[in-house]
Amino acid sequence: MENYLIRIQYTGQYFYGFQKQQGLMTVQGCIEDALSIVLRSSINTFGSSRTDRGVNALNQYINFYFENELDTQYLKMKLNGLLFKKGIAVKEITKVDKLFHARKSSKGKIYAYIISDNSEKAMFLFPYVYLYKEDIDRELLVKTLEGLKGKHDFSIFANRDRSQPERYNICEIFDLGVIDKEDYLILYFYGDRFLYHMVRRMVYYILKASSGHIPEEVIINPFSQKKVPYTRQVLPPGPLFLVDVVYRGLKK
Repeated sequence: MENYLIRIQYTGQYFYGFQKQQGLMTVQGCIEDALSIVLRSSINTFGSSRTDRGVNALNQYINFYFENELDTQYLKMKLNGLLFKKGIAVKEITKVDKLFHARKSSKGKIYAYIISDNSEKAMFLFPYVYLYKEDIDRELLVKTLEGLKGKHDFSIFANRDRSQPERYNICEIFDLGVIDKEDYLILYFYGDRFLYHMVRRMVYYILKASSGHIPEEVIINPFSQKKVPYTRQVLPPGPLFLVDVVYRGLKK
């Protein structure tokens, strides 16, 4: 039995998220259907990250097991023939250690959110850019980002689910920052795990804090506050990208 890893990218607007769901078009479902057609066998896959409906991926990873040795270049070509028009591109297929698991072997994930204040340019990149017209104070932006870094209980950015009062909301943000690209800002987040809607809530909080709507004593350490404003709004999924998944010892 061999273990194969597929690296893909996709545009999320065409799918009801990554994880397969009966009766709905999902990334994982399309991959498994295509694999089953090409390999003439029912295939189960394991994904690295369950991106939400509308969220894109530049690098998403899926592994699957198959009893025989495969020609990975041929498999890549056949899969792209079936998947490309649906919004999925297979970038690479490699054979990996039998113990490798796309999700369990992950050491962290990197997400990015794209923002613009230019209406004309943002129009032609919609839905992949979020239009934000308020002025951003770069000093406040840096302080806000620093206040989110580290290992914390991110419940303020989590869904409030009364059925799961003991839900584990501890995450560690290893690094986060901003990249300037002329009329665009790219906020990036590198962490061990991310809660449902967490990144899109953090982006809105960061933008409002950087525009002066949140007291400075709050943004310096939001996790010590009883109440933090602007943490419940979930921004659109289109400007959010899964940039990469971090694995130790995996050659890319």
